[in-house]
This record gives sequence, C-alpha cells and structure tokens, in this order.
Amino acid sequence: MKLELRAPKLSDEIEYHAYLKEWQDQEKVIPYSSRLLGRTFQTFVEEIKPREEGLINPEKLVPELILFMVDEKDVIYGIVSFRLKLNDHLLAYDGHIGYGIRPSKRGHGYGSQLLALTLKIAKDKGYDRVLVTCNEENVASEKVILSCGGVLENIVWKNDGYIKRYWIRIM
Repeated sequence: MKLELRAPKLSDEIEYHAYLKEWQDQEKVIPYSSRLLGRTFQTFVEEIKPREEGLINPEKLVPELILFMVDEKDVIYGIVSFRLKLNDHLLAYDGHIGYGIRPSKRGHGYGSQLLALTLKIAKDKGYDRVLVTCNEENVASEKVILSCGGVLENIVWKNDGYIKRYWIRIM
C-alpha cells in the first residue's frame, strides 16, 4: 500500500470527521491546527493555502502546511502540520513538525512514514534541519522521532509536563 501526503480536499469531509471521531476527545486531536476550532470543514480547506502563505492571523500564527497522509482510497492515516517558520514559542516547545496518527492505525509504523514523508518536503523546501518535539511520556512519538534521525537537544518544562526537543538533520 502506498501512502502519500497531500493537501486536504473538500471531498475528504466525511473521512475527516471519521478520523476526528476516533480520537473521542476533540481536545486531544493532534496537530492542534488540524482541528476545526469552530470552522466548517469547507472553511478549514479554504484556509489551507492562505495558512501556507502566512495570511491567516499573521500576528499569532506562522506559515504552515497542513497535510493529510492518505492511501489510494483517500483513507486518512494521519495529519501533519509543518510550520515553515518558528516563533519563540514554537522554538521552545512545539518545533517545525506536529503530527498525529489515527488511533486505529497506530502501532504499524505509520508515524515514521508520515515523518519521513514530511522530511522529504522539508528537504525540497531547502531546510537542512528541523525541530520535532514530544511530551516526555509519549514513548511512541519519541520512537518515531528517533527512527527518523532525531538527536535530543534538551528537555524543557511546559505548563503541565516535560517536552523533549529533537533536531533532525535533513539528508
């Protein structure tokens, strides 16, 4: 089976809602920017390109790519946010890349595939390294980061727990 990263499309709406439903608690959907946050799915999709260009709330939000990892039937396996710039908060805690794997698809290596595909995009965009972080207790995410070459820089405290900060050199 071939998985790819691509921009969300309006035709993804039913599958997207099925993806969200699997998380059960909408507050836990990762990455944060993949949540509807009071928007319709149509508005979410229409904002994809302006978000990439940094035109959505530029005082607070950095330019970012939001991509779905899908199979040939457009089943969503995961969602990634690739932040094209880092502000102080992102540099300290959240990094360039945030990703989430659909709960029913976890444990099959899809997180590593999603991160590896994102690193190819980073390379194409001229990055030589990216920052990826995870909560200290998120062992599965840490394994994904390590499998893609993550090197621990440090561990920092953020509100409710420790964050591990890894740099991945783009080859």
